[in-house]
Amino acid sequence: MKRLIIILTLFLIFINILPSDAASKIVKKDIKVVAKDGFALTAILEYPNVKGKSEYSTVVLLHSLGYSSEWWGDLPKKLLAQGYAVVLIDFRGHGNSVYNAKLNRVSWTSLKKSAFVKYPDDVITVLDYIKNENKREFFKNWAIVGSDLGASTAICTTSKISYKPDTLVLLSPEINSKGVYVPVKLAEITNTDILTITGTNDSTGLNNYEYLSKFAQGTFESYIPSSRSTGMLMLKNDNTLSDTITQWIGQYLKG
Repeated sequence: MKRLIIILTLFLIFINILPSDAASKIVKKDIKVVAKDGFALTAILEYPNVKGKSEYSTVVLLHSLGYSSEWWGDLPKKLLAQGYAVVLIDFRGHGNSVYNAKLNRVSWTSLKKSAFVKYPDDVITVLDYIKNENKREFFKNWAIVGSDLGASTAICTTSKISYKPDTLVLLSPEINSKGVYVPVKLAEITNTDILTITGTNDSTGLNNYEYLSKFAQGTFESYIPSSRSTGMLMLKNDNTLSDTITQWIGQYLKG
């Protein structure tokens, strides 16, 4: 099993040099798909344009409640520098995913709990679209990074999707987030190692980790960075955290 001590050791010797493949031009594709209920979902797929390369390891980023895919700071850039493809999804009611089936603009602040429960299906809809509409392969070797509601969605998505991610990174994981209940879904995940990240002095986050760890079937590590923030704000307030996440993912994905 991969252990957190490995990434801490690797971090000390990590040299942030672009692999030759990752030095290529970055391809950016705007993804627009329609959910089962007609809600318009948007995402971005980015990957290094490496001649002759047909298969990419991929990291899917699921943002916090009230934020969007633009709030990931330098994490997407660092993942791309390691040769990974990156998928940034805006949840319904967030970012550019704000139009329902009637083309009415909808904010997350007006969504009912029944809408938040659809988030895992929304993620699968986006990933299936990318999987089916691209000649390149993106999901044989992949990971999810999620923050608070995005962390809950990552767990629920993993329990449901047929092609499982190799690892999850969960920032400020929650037990019950807007009706997205995590523990039972976590117990259904058997072969995906998980790293949780909780800010310093975040007693609620630490309690959530302790509770969720009782349901985990495999590796369920905890890392506490120097940041006193929670969720995606930890990335802003701790400039080493993106490297830590990248190092953890590097144990599971091929660059």
